[in-house]
This record gives sequence, structure tokens and C-alpha cells, in this order.
Amino acid sequence: MATKVYLSVPIIGGRDLESARQIAHVIERLGHQVISSWVLSPDPGLSLPAKAVYFRDTEAIKRCDALVAEVSFPSHGVGMEIMLAHVLGKKVVCLRKPNSRLSKLVMGMPGAEIIEYDSPTDLEEKLRDLL
Repeated sequence: MATKVYLSVPIIGGRDLESARQIAHVIERLGHQVISSWVLSPDPGLSLPAKAVYFRDTEAIKRCDALVAEVSFPSHGVGMEIMLAHVLGKKVVCLRKPNSRLSKLVMGMPGAEIIEYDSPTDLEEKLRDLL
């Protein structure tokens, strides 16, 4: 059975759509399902009211088996999503590029996996055993 993965990526600041799509492709190639497909769209819902975004994202996190977050760039939303997944007992995997700075709060989160990667191939090898 495929793991339902909530992919969390920065939307407002540090948005890297190509990187998000590469991560999603790796997750799907490993046989899992990305349930937050809107983050892969050129318009991830920027015109939606704030409450609609909050409920869409939090409800999806409640339904996921694991949250995979790209944390190379600071993001309030990604941080909130990581904490919600952690509080709900979901598996949390944080991805970071080499030389990126990471919050000690995230680094110290019990049970969270931190993966440093430099290419989609490298990411796939490291993610394979975690999902």
C-alpha cells in the first residue's frame, strides 16, 4: 500500500517550483502518493482566502501518513505544517540542500529525519528506506 505523503514546500518566500516537482517525482517513483498536489502548480491557491488555505492544508496533513518538507529556505507555513504533523504523530522527513541553515527547533524534533541531498538521484537513494 502506498504511503500518503504531504509534500510541504515554501510557497511565498524561496519558492522553487522545479525543485518541488523533482521531489514529488522522486516520492512517486518510490511508489508513494503525493496528496498535496497543489504545491506543484504554478498557482498553488494564491487567490484563495487564508482560512481556505489553512483548512485545505491542515485537513490534508491529518489524512497523510508522512510529511516530507523541503526546509532549505525558512517558511512560516512549512514550519507550521511540520509541527502539526509532529503533534499528530505523523512521520516527518525534512529535506535540505548542502550549506542551508536549519532551525534548531526542527533539528531537535524527536523522531524527525533530516536528509541533506544535492540531486534527485541522491534524494531518491536516501528517501527509499524512510517512507
